[in-house]
This record gives sequence, structure tokens and C-alpha cells, in this order.
Amino acid sequence: MERLRELRVGFVGAGRMASAVAQAMLLAGKAGFALARSPRGLPKQDSLDSRHGGSFPKSPRSRLEHGGRRFGGPAAGAARPPWPLRLFQTQNQFGSPHKMDQENVSHPAEPGVAPPPHSPSSCWRTDGEVPPVNIFASAPSNRNLEKFQNLDCKTTHSNLEVVENSTLVFLATKPHILPTVLQEIAPAVTSHHVVVSMAAGVTLQKLEEMLPAGTKVLRIMPNLPCMVQAGAIILARGSCAGEEEAALLKKLLSPCGLCEEGPESYIDIHTGLSGSGVAYVYMFAEALAEGAVKMGMQGTTANKIAAQTLLGAAKMILETGEHPAVLRSAVCTPGGTTIHALHELEKGSLRATVMNAVEAATCRAQELGRR
Repeated sequence: MERLRELRVGFVGAGRMASAVAQAMLLAGKAGFALARSPRGLPKQDSLDSRHGGSFPKSPRSRLEHGGRRFGGPAAGAARPPWPLRLFQTQNQFGSPHKMDQENVSHPAEPGVAPPPHSPSSCWRTDGEVPPVNIFASAPSNRNLEKFQNLDCKTTHSNLEVVENSTLVFLATKPHILPTVLQEIAPAVTSHHVVVSMAAGVTLQKLEEMLPAGTKVLRIMPNLPCMVQAGAIILARGSCAGEEEAALLKKLLSPCGLCEEGPESYIDIHTGLSGSGVAYVYMFAEALAEGAVKMGMQGTTANKIAAQTLLGAAKMILETGEHPAVLRSAVCTPGGTTIHALHELEKGSLRATVMNAVEAATCRAQELGRR
């Protein structure tokens, strides 16, 4: 694997989680990324089945023959990769902001998914180990490419171009879309590539079956706090991925927060524990703050203190290495406030309910993987 300064990284799929991972990495100045979406005009899930006559449209090639410019290549003094660079179109050649707004109408955000509170492009660094000229982005519309224009990244509407100009390729599409995207990009995958899937439920075996024999494949499952460099990621290797690929991936993901390697069976458990677990914590934080509001505290102050309480408690677990039960006991004093409060939580079956929630989310992830 080449040095990070010469590494080219691509994302196929620009969902919320991909953006969170990319933002954390770029904030830390560790790597550049290419965000790509599934091709424009993708059929709905039920039309992907051949029984319904579904077909997957070819990704539209960017208008390379019409004024597209070549990649800027690595920064001065950096060696070029062993494969030829292809033409790539920058976003400012796609069209005016008015045209971009028109395209946005036909590609609305996912239902129920709120945008992140801060725009990644407003705070990303461009002085990291991988220069901006090595960042490649593709999306079906210009809406998702604007932040990369601000970083002088190379952009296109073609997933194939991202793969052809990247070494490390992240697959971050929805699980039901991924098989079709794999079919599209497989001809461009070579022995130089390392392919990393972020899709829930799609196994390493399935990925290896749909990619050329011998492809180095890994799976990761991040969570949303990667956006603030406090995430948790689990990593699992395929049969052809070795220590070198795992070490590279850990290095690139380390700015996101905690990155642990384990067997593939941990991926679904991690989904229930940490991926969905973030929502459990948000609900608990909300309840903590509302309890304080009930007792007379101003809401903004209560929310801040509740969040800081959770942050501090988590940091104690990580930095002391103590079991949570030991730390919990240290807070309790005979006849004090904490033990009375804990009694109420026990009457409400808090621990059993949370354990059931982790089990339910894990089982659902396993169920999605069997579809």
C-alpha cells in the first residue's frame, strides 16, 4: 500500500454515516475521501428483483469530452500511482447554482433523516496527509458535491470513475442497493484495490462473491458520533485482507474515535450496541434533562448538564478501565440520594429494558442480513 500522501480514497455512497466518517477524518487532517452515491435513476427496492423486470441503469458518465480537465494529481513531489489517471470533472463545470437547486428537487433527502447540525465543509481541513487533489467525489446530483467544490476536490456523477481513480474504496450505499452497485463497479476493481463496506447486513462472503476473486474486502460499522470524533467503529476482515490492510484502515479511522477489530459476527452486535445505542443514550439524556426541568431547572441548562454528565461518566469508564458496576457503587453512599434514585430505576427495569433493546436491534440487523 502506498504512503498516505499518495493514497487515493473513494466513497461509493454519500449517506449520513459516510459523511460523518469522512468529516471526522478530514477534521483530523488524516485522509481525503471521495463520496459517491448510487447512480441516478436507481429503481426502488422492489424493482431490483429480476422477477419484477427491474434493471439497473448505467451510471451517467460525467461530461469528460466537453471541457473536463485532468486530475490535478498529488501534491508537488509526490509520486503518481502505477495506473493511468482518467479525466475527471470538477463541480464548477456541472452548472449554475440555480441548476443545482433544480436537480435537488428531484433527489430529496431521505424521509425522516435530518441533516447534520453543522455543515462539514465549513470546518474541514485541507492540510492533512492526503492532499485535496487526491479526494474524489461522485453523486447522482450536484447537491452532495458542493462541499467538495469548496475543498477543490474532483467530482463526477460516475461511481466507476471514483473506483478507477482510487485505491481504497468505501461502499456506503443502502444494503438493498449495494448488490447492484457491486455489479456496476466490479469490472473496475483490480488487485490494487482495498474495498471496505459500510453497509449493514451484507456479509463478507457476499461481497467477495460479487467482486473479482482475490479482492481484499473488509467491513466496518461506524456510528453517528464519528462526526464529532467520538465514534465507535468495529472492523472485520475478509479472507484476502491481511494485517497491512487492517492497519491502514485503523490508521485512517482512528480520528473518528474508537476502532476495534473483531469477527464478523460482532458487526450485527455492534449495530445493536453502538449504532442504535446512540439513540438509547439520546433518549436517556432527554429524560435526565426533563427530570431536572420538572424540578425547576431551566431547560437549556438541564440539557447541557445532562450531556456533560453522560460524557464524564463515559470518560471515567474508558480512562479508569473499571467495570461500570464498580464506578456506580462508588457514587452511592448509605441512605443517600443516588441509592434512592437507583431503586426507582430498578423498579422500572431499566437494565432489562436496555438489554432487550440491544437484543432487538441486533436481531433486526441479523434479519436484514438474511434477506
